[in-house]
Amino acid sequence: MGPRRTTEAGTFHIRPATETDLPGVLGCLRESFEPYRADYTPAAFADTVPSEGDVRERFRGMTILVAEDPAGAIVGTIACAAASAAEGHLRGLAVRPD
Repeated sequence: MGPRRTTEAGTFHIRPATETDLPGVLGCLRESFEPYRADYTPAAFADTVPSEGDVRERFRGMTILVAEDPAGAIVGTIACAAASAAEGHLRGLAVRPD
């Protein structure tokens, strides 16, 4: 079991995501970025809030972590991968607004 964190909003658990978390990861990304859609070009928004197929591809090439609340709802997500021995790549950092 991964670490538990407590904030003013409550307790959450951070763990590696599995493909069964795909709907929750997508929902978190959509909910987090939808209010800012007008600030993105259509292509940039599609890259920020990827399709289901694009997230499946991230599962193959990156580590995806999720933060879940005590009920098991995904409240945050981030994807990461080593780009080289000295650099990393972060994608899809999102936290549900509530």
